[in-house]
Amino acid sequence: MNQPSSQFVKKTILKLLRAIGSEKEIKKYIQRFSSAEQHFAVIKVGGSVVKDDLENLITSLIFLDQVGLKPVILHGAGPMLTEELESRAIDFSFIDGQRVTSNEVMNVAQRVFTETNKRIVDKLQDQGAKAIGITQSVFECTLGDPKLGLVGKINKVNISDINSAIDKDMIPVIAPLGYESSKTLNINADLATIELVKAIKPYKVVFLSETGGIFNNENRLIETINLALEYDELMQEDWLHSGMRLKLKQIKTLLDFLPKSSSVSITQPINLPKELFTDSGSGTMVKHGFRIKNYKAADSAIKVDFKNIIEASFNKKLIPDFFDQNSKLNIFMSSCNRATIAISEDFLIPYMDKFGVLPDAKGEGLGAGLWSEMRKVYPKLFWRSRRNNSINSFYSSICDGCQKHSEWNVYWIGIEDYSLLKNCIEYAISKPKSVI
Repeated sequence: MNQPSSQFVKKTILKLLRAIGSEKEIKKYIQRFSSAEQHFAVIKVGGSVVKDDLENLITSLIFLDQVGLKPVILHGAGPMLTEELESRAIDFSFIDGQRVTSNEVMNVAQRVFTETNKRIVDKLQDQGAKAIGITQSVFECTLGDPKLGLVGKINKVNISDINSAIDKDMIPVIAPLGYESSKTLNINADLATIELVKAIKPYKVVFLSETGGIFNNENRLIETINLALEYDELMQEDWLHSGMRLKLKQIKTLLDFLPKSSSVSITQPINLPKELFTDSGSGTMVKHGFRIKNYKAADSAIKVDFKNIIEASFNKKLIPDFFDQNSKLNIFMSSCNRATIAISEDFLIPYMDKFGVLPDAKGEGLGAGLWSEMRKVYPKLFWRSRRNNSINSFYSSICDGCQKHSEWNVYWIGIEDYSLLKNCIEYAISKPKSVI
């Protein structure tokens, strides 16, 4: 049987991607990633993913390969190493999450990491992708903490073999092994990822795990983490277990070395295309974040910034007398001036008049962060949205109730008095248009 042509496969992949996002989104991200001079992405694959979810991992990586994108893969192999050590009755222990590595443990680790690397490469090649394993040439180390034994401290990251692989249209697959002269050293895969990212500064950084993200105390996925606003608070939460607390600390360390536009995502292998090619993404996205500024008495410069954001967001003009119509207006705006919310206090209950995010900022978590900060100020709130507004699914997920009318959906939060709610609804649907 003849193999399908590469064009056919590419069209098929694009069709599949459209099923999880809009064609506009897909094209936007493919164009952005393909035209970049920097590396597309570093993807850290947890050892448990290789052990238990290899098929979905390979499928998602093949997706990327078929649309012409070559990620840099760095994998762990912790569970496989533990199993092998236990089967050989070799003692081992951990200190602060790092495996104490004796000579005996190192001999087994080198073999397990190499075999795991070959397993991933072979699976990719079996599916038609060009891939190459890189096991010991990337991380130049010295011995780290003596208590950890043969565990390396990374001093230098050599990316020549990585660049060479990508130049040859190959996917580089890197093992967490370091070297000191002729000596091979064990290195923590998460720490190796941080150093690798610092060296190549990719567009995207993705951690693939079985859990697929960070979950709160109600076991609900946290979709976006704004480090500027939330890091200190999260690190003090009792429900954030030690492993994830360490992961979040490592991600913050990583982002401190990257441009402010960078982000780190945690997701499952099967959801990797959705994370990379849609605004909504999947799993948990961690960003440098931004501060929220609150203007109860907006000056002319703030009004101009607000107007620019709203008009770009709605692709319509703000009415000339908008600020005159709203005498008690509270404007929330991201410090990067890319998202804004306007709350009018002219009625009995605060009314959200406008919520806008710049088109090129969608998918960055700006809207969610802005909304969260606004809600800390306004526990009671109502607003309207056009029936065909794409954001209505979000509104439906966070509101206490909604009433649909011919032109508008009216949403509310925290309003329990029916007569008051009725007045709010009437106010919302009768209010003149603010963009034309």
